[in-house]
Amino acid sequence: MEGEGVQPLDENLENGSRPRFKWKKMLSLAVSGIKAAGMLLCFIYVCLQLSSPPEKYPPIQRLKAPVTRCEHGRLFIGLSKTEYQTMEVQNNSVIINCDGFYLVYLKGSFFQEVKIDLHFRKDKSPISMPMLNNGQRVVFTVVTSLRFKDRVYLTVNATDTPCEHLQINDGELIVVQLTPSRYCAPEGS
Repeated sequence: MEGEGVQPLDENLENGSRPRFKWKKMLSLAVSGIKAAGMLLCFIYVCLQLSSPPEKYPPIQRLKAPVTRCEHGRLFIGLSKTEYQTMEVQNNSVIINCDGFYLVYLKGSFFQEVKIDLHFRKDKSPISMPMLNNGQRVVFTVVTSLRFKDRVYLTVNATDTPCEHLQINDGELIVVQLTPSRYCAPEGS
């Protein structure tokens, strides 16, 4: 009984150690291969990111303009030639060429009590600006979503004073695009 089906201890150790050693060696090779493949994929990804040109957005749309008088029921939006402007003014309206969120800021003082409305889209009601100092001062900021072909303009009403006779002091309009847009109208449209 002693010798039936049981191998001597020395022979068991010799036979068992070789398959275990091969298994560890194969596992080590597999792990090294996976690491090498991962490093290669990372290297390819970095090379592709460096070689592709970055996404180009049009310049951020912005305008800072003095508001100095009233013409035909609208506040006159002048352009300062010394500052870099990326937005265009036509008929006292700021033309929107890029979709996105915009900050619109207006400040100014009047010598009469006035009511100012902000218009920006044909099918939308204007925003009535709250006035300070008995309707003679405005400091107004709003963030709104504007689209290509929108026009930002300001209408003004004063009791007992025609628009052309309003006196405005320190008027300033600022319109700044807050979110770069992938859609902007081509130049000149």
